[in-house]
Amino acid sequence: MFVERLVVGPYQTNCYIMGDEETSSAWIIDPGNDENTIIRHIQRRNVTPVAILLTHTHWDHITALGGLKKHWPELEILVSEEDSPYLGPQGYNNLKQVCFDKSFWDRYEAQLGNLPRPTAYLHDGQFLQDSHLSVLATPGHTPGGLCFYHEEGQFLFTGDTLFAGSIGRTDLQGGSYPLIRESCKRLLTLPEEVQILPGHGPASTIAREQHNPYL
Repeated sequence: MFVERLVVGPYQTNCYIMGDEETSSAWIIDPGNDENTIIRHIQRRNVTPVAILLTHTHWDHITALGGLKKHWPELEILVSEEDSPYLGPQGYNNLKQVCFDKSFWDRYEAQLGNLPRPTAYLHDGQFLQDSHLSVLATPGHTPGGLCFYHEEGQFLFTGDTLFAGSIGRTDLQGGSYPLIRESCKRLLTLPEEVQILPGHGPASTIAREQHNPYL
């Protein structure tokens, strides 16, 4: 098993590729941008992506979706139902209403207008047998925010819920500071050695975030 971090797009979003050399399978977490870079890294690893897992659907985490789905048409796209309105045919209009970054929108409008539909919804407590990831519902940054926990590998993809020394912003549509605090506190009940792999910035651990000043 390997996890590779790619920093993509103007927001320096962390896109993760989790792969299993034994099965030659891979999973993509939050393909925020630069689909050609993501494709090259996956091909270099000689694995085939099975699914895209989305922690949430803000524009800086989904811009490469259409390009990846075009390259690998069989890719599953998995997201919470609450965050799914920003994908598919209606996704463009819904995103346009909430995207405050006009320069980003102008630059990537074509990609954001070609976002595929989800293939399935994820829910709290679900275990994804192929990837061995557990789904944790962590609302607050968005209503349907998710984290993905690999118990065997002791790592956790936290999206924009929990960062090294910080937490996600809650001033965008659907955000809630009380909810994100509760979500983060839930994450901090995991073993202290678990590595936190956030949507932006450096990695951390559950042990370090016990002293997160925002919690």
